[in-house]
Amino acid sequence: MAKKEEPIMDGPKRMQNELKLMIEDTQLLQFRCLEVEPDNIFKWYGLLMPISPPYDKGAYKLEIDFPQQYPFKPPRLHINTKIYHPNVNERGQVCLPILESEHWLPTSRIEAVLNCLLATINDPQPDNAWSMDMANEYRNDPKKFYKIADAWVERYSEHRPTEVELVAFARKRKKAMQKS
Repeated sequence: MAKKEEPIMDGPKRMQNELKLMIEDTQLLQFRCLEVEPDNIFKWYGLLMPISPPYDKGAYKLEIDFPQQYPFKPPRLHINTKIYHPNVNERGQVCLPILESEHWLPTSRIEAVLNCLLATINDPQPDNAWSMDMANEYRNDPKKFYKIADAWVERYSEHRPTEVELVAFARKRKKAMQKS
């Protein structure tokens, strides 16, 4: 039996639906503390919590900007915490093929984008890097790369919340959403 294709919803309706699914999702443990800018469904914030060294010792603020034409145009991702990573430039822009216009599909969901982002953070992709110098260092001198990356995690990363703190955040967000 053929799978029934899901219709593509307009931006705000689609985003409300994806937001609801993301908030209810208990599987995406590397992306936490999801919040939406008040009165602006087109701007989301969250916390990346990678699982691979050296990035697993910290957390990283992520900003997601959805264009008015979403889902027909891809969102823009910015990591607002300094990170030493070949796929992230100094302004926090992320090099992900899934977000390039020629690869973007309107059926792509933000959860898939986040999974792709986290896979890239956990396992840098030197062939698709913003910084070729950093990519070459990652390939040719991994010991040096990880030493610098580890120092940046120590110096710049955000506090990595405990499970207790995450549960408290989820409760607080739920109460806030019930009020609105």
